Amino acid sequence: MRGIGYFLGSIFGVAAVFFIISYIFLRPRDVEESQVKEFIQNSDRKLMDYPIPLLTEYDGDDLRLGGGIISKMTYFSNRNMAYVYASTYSYFSKEFNKYIKTYYFSNNGANINGQILDFGRVGKDPNAYPDMYFYYNKTQNEDKSYGTIDKPLPILFFVSSDPALKSVRPNNLDSDKAYLEKEYQQQVTLYFQYFIEKEDFKKLFPRN
Repeated sequence: MRGIGYFLGSIFGVAAVFFIISYIFLRPRDVEESQVKEFIQNSDRKLMDYPIPLLTEYDGDDLRLGGGIISKMTYFSNRNMAYVYASTYSYFSKEFNKYIKTYYFSNNGANINGQILDFGRVGKDPNAYPDMYFYYNKTQNEDKSYGTIDKPLPILFFVSSDPALKSVRPNNLDSDKAYLEKEYQQQVTLYFQYFIEKEDFKKLFPRN
């Protein structure tokens, strides 16, 4: 009987330790709605009318450039070992004159880099693929620590410059203002919860 007690105790003990570790290291950052709105209100957009370079255009294979998928475990937030995925693309932008990194967050690992490149490819049909607007936070853009190849300026939201034509979203919802506002808020929230570095988050909200 005592052996069974030790066995059950060890199982529950391991579970408790795992729960504590998950709480400390895997739970999302507490983000206030007012912080998300402040970030968006302090954002601007820039028309991207230069071709977006493919990775093959760079000299050498630099893993810091081009597309990729980043994942973050969200165990404590939903109790089921799920992940939040970020489809990213990094390159040097002539419009910004610095390195930028686009993010698209999902729970299924959707990779939309190919669609972004369709908008930026050389020789595209402008009647099918217009230019795009990339949204950026002005505080981050003015921060000299952003814009290098090791720390590109994050781009969390982008839309077609002509919503009546192609879109980077399913069902071509780039003309639905309410939908776009909600999606922008969701993207910023996930970025704050899982992806932005602690010190960079503090820079955005030093008074909190």
